[in-house]
Amino acid sequence: MLLDKKIFTLKNHLYMERYINDGSPSGFSDKMTSSQPTKAKSINDNFHLIGVTFSDKHKIQDYGEKPAFMDSWQMLVHPDMIYNSERNKLFEDCTNFDLQAVKVVPTSSTRTVKALNKDGWFIKLHYDGLIGRISRKLEKKQAISAVVVSEVIQKAIDNGKLPSTFFFMREPFARVVELKKRKPYEWGIVLREPFAYPHNDKIKFFIPAFSLFAKDPKNPNHKSILTQLVKKQTKSVEDFLFENLIVPIFTNYFELLLNCGLQLECQAQNALIAIDKDFKIVGIVFKDMESIDKDISLMEYLKIEHNREILDYGGYKSLKKEDYNYHKMHSFMFDFKLGEYLISPIIDDAVKNFPSLNEEKLIERIKEYNQTFIQRLPSDFFSPSVKWYSDKKEIRNRTKKKTYIENDNPKFR
Repeated sequence: MLLDKKIFTLKNHLYMERYINDGSPSGFSDKMTSSQPTKAKSINDNFHLIGVTFSDKHKIQDYGEKPAFMDSWQMLVHPDMIYNSERNKLFEDCTNFDLQAVKVVPTSSTRTVKALNKDGWFIKLHYDGLIGRISRKLEKKQAISAVVVSEVIQKAIDNGKLPSTFFFMREPFARVVELKKRKPYEWGIVLREPFAYPHNDKIKFFIPAFSLFAKDPKNPNHKSILTQLVKKQTKSVEDFLFENLIVPIFTNYFELLLNCGLQLECQAQNALIAIDKDFKIVGIVFKDMESIDKDISLMEYLKIEHNREILDYGGYKSLKKEDYNYHKMHSFMFDFKLGEYLISPIIDDAVKNFPSLNEEKLIERIKEYNQTFIQRLPSDFFSPSVKWYSDKKEIRNRTKKKTYIENDNPKFR
């Protein structure tokens, strides 16, 4: 895709989301995905979610502010859930089906779709099966987490506690149906706004972070989006990458930690680059609030006041010093998810396309910058400091303790 002013359309953003995307480095993105008509790289332009209503014996709970269109059904359902015989028992007590409830297009995450009507909301769906390496069931704990974390971040922005380059997509509403089966079954949905918060008139377009360095399957001879973006700047390659792209990413990551005690899952899937009409970077937009860690011990250390009871609901995505993986999770999110899934691919692509770029000098510059934040964190935040932790490339079993690969020499700290 050519980076010119013709790209400033929703159609082109969705093309980037779906196709200019090399998938997760784990390699599971294409192995475990939704059905052919509904997956991100399907040839289909769209499909329909099914709207269902349940009998009165099931409990339905709403969280946050409900958009009016959610009054039409009690739950919106991915078609794979309906047309899979193993899951049909979940619909025994449904009293109504609307097979064409909402027309949607898949995003890079095949269980998160964008409505082509209903004001363009993004809808994160419950998916009882593997997508990537883990089951994508959306239960009560995830639903509550998405809404509460959105509220905390919005309050921090409104109170001027986060940088001007920090934007996010709020997830202001969730619904959970508790099916009264032999074992209680929680079935949730989360709605994500289709725009960034706070509003900024300068933002013209969102580039998915993974599209910066991914190949365009329809235009294999085009330079990477990142290369084209760099060439539109007046700064040197190194200064632009460091000052306008990499510094805002790390600054936003650390300032959210230090001001809210929240740890972003800042991988390429969960970040967008907001640009203006002249291809200048306005800021970084973060999404997927449910995936954010709530560091309860850090909140106590920094004397950050939140509604702890809600933030620590069920222990979901909550970190405490007594946890077996407390220090490892900090490294996993920073060194592995942020470092290896987002920053390293950016640098690798830039070095490949701009041979004069001094990679070692850039990385050293990043390390020095990050130390200004790390010194404000507890001294053992990344303990032991000479190690970092990555993930095994295998299907994740969430019923067991997470295991990590120990590595030497953290790259960006």
